[in-house]
Order: sequence, then C-alpha cells, then structure tokens
Amino acid sequence: MSLGYGGTARLVLSDGESAIYAYGCTNLSRADNDPCEDGEIYIELRPIASAYAPKRTKRYPDGVPIKSAENVDYEKMLAEGSLKVMNCSNASDIGSGGVDVRVRPLVFKIALRIQLDGAFPAEVWYFK
Repeated sequence: MSLGYGGTARLVLSDGESAIYAYGCTNLSRADNDPCEDGEIYIELRPIASAYAPKRTKRYPDGVPIKSAENVDYEKMLAEGSLKVMNCSNASDIGSGGVDVRVRPLVFKIALRIQLDGAFPAEVWYFK
C-alpha cells in the first residue's frame, strides 16, 4: 500500500566537488498537487565521502555492504553551508531549519550513492 508521496532529484550542475540538483515532490493526498522540479539541493562531496570508513572483513575484503550513508552529520552540513535546500513549491511539511521533510530521503539517497560510488548520482527518486 502506498502512502501517496514521493520525490525526485535530477543533477543539474556539478564540478566534481559540489553539485546542484533540481528536485520536486509529489503528494497525492493534496488536491493542489503540482510536482514540478522547482526546488534546489546544493550538496558538497567531501563531508559525505570523508565520513565513510568501510568495515572490512574476511568475507567482505572491499567493505561490508551498506544500505544507508554512514557517519554523516546532516545538521552540521546545513549549519556550515555544505548542504543547502531551497524548498520546492509543492512542499507540504516544513521541518527543522525550514527544510521540506520530503527532501530528506532524496538527500539520504544522494549521500548513499556518494559513499558507494565516490561521485554524484545523475538522478535519485523515492515513492512511499
């Protein structure tokens, strides 16, 4: 069963050290649902990539597989400016720091791809 909300983020600009994503959120429970990509996510590579320390074992010599980004302090990144979010017009719930709560899963997915691949993903999405 679906909760009826989700989001997508598409890489717009990257210099290898930082990136800008255009993002939009959808909420099927709202009558005025308009999922256009008019929000922005600015994110830097270094704080996320340097936070990852692979745990190597005999079974996983390249590192134990991870399902979420490890050791990333998103609140500190927001405070320092290495993570900035300009909310989209379809933001339905604003959380701490004035950031749309629907963008958080997108940031988490971007961070995971950075830690796994060492680069910015071209696109991330989720739907719950």
